[in-house]
Amino acid sequence: MPKLSPDISVIIPQLDDEQSRPLMAKMARIFRQIGAMGEMKRFSQNLRLPQEARRLSQRAYSLYDQYLAYVIGKLQKNGWRVYCDIGCAACCFAMPGGISNWEFLIIYDFLQQAGQLEKFFRRNLESCQVLDQVRGQPAGEFKGEQFSGKSEYDKLLIRYSQLRHPCAFLDDSQECLIYPVRPLACRMHFACTPPELCDPTHPRFSQAVRLNLNPHTPVEEVLQRLDGHLNLNFSDLLAPGLVTLSANIMRFSPISWI
Repeated sequence: MPKLSPDISVIIPQLDDEQSRPLMAKMARIFRQIGAMGEMKRFSQNLRLPQEARRLSQRAYSLYDQYLAYVIGKLQKNGWRVYCDIGCAACCFAMPGGISNWEFLIIYDFLQQAGQLEKFFRRNLESCQVLDQVRGQPAGEFKGEQFSGKSEYDKLLIRYSQLRHPCAFLDDSQECLIYPVRPLACRMHFACTPPELCDPTHPRFSQAVRLNLNPHTPVEEVLQRLDGHLNLNFSDLLAPGLVTLSANIMRFSPISWI
């Protein structure tokens, strides 16, 4: 593995090449197809969605996982070691952000189908309370070079992660309980340094090499347009978003798949 330095600059192998581009293009087309369904604009009134949208969404996740496997393979061929593996939950003490309304609906349906919605609503509500406590604390109580140049949004999430409050979906054996439908924000995150350096309280946290392998811009843009069609307008943070969707929008009722 290349030698690390505090100001390490990670050069990721070309992500927009002849093999990755078709995967991302197909993913964008799928979400565009979902967004074109008339039920999307009517969802907030009748809470109904087409079965085909759920099937297509699963296909989109599969394409993204193929894309990640390809990119990680290229990283490894270029001498990088990716430490993330089954059983590692080092990054599962953060509050994932940037989650689309559509992804929340898929997670909500997964929990509803499993009969676990109320249980995980309570757990996510606890995470919201911790986040509110962090938001109410003076910023001066949290110090560290990782705050330099960060937005207030990013600072809040760093301060939250420093408390090491586990994700509501993390079980006692450090496994993700919504793994098949985990959002892109969780899927894209990888570390090329040992897991202990992912802890923001670690003295070498600033030397850690963490990668967010975002989907290509067209995918992100299509998801934004899909959210515009749904017009639900709630937080993009995992716990607050799921709590709002469950209690204020769905009122704990199931999605009607037609």
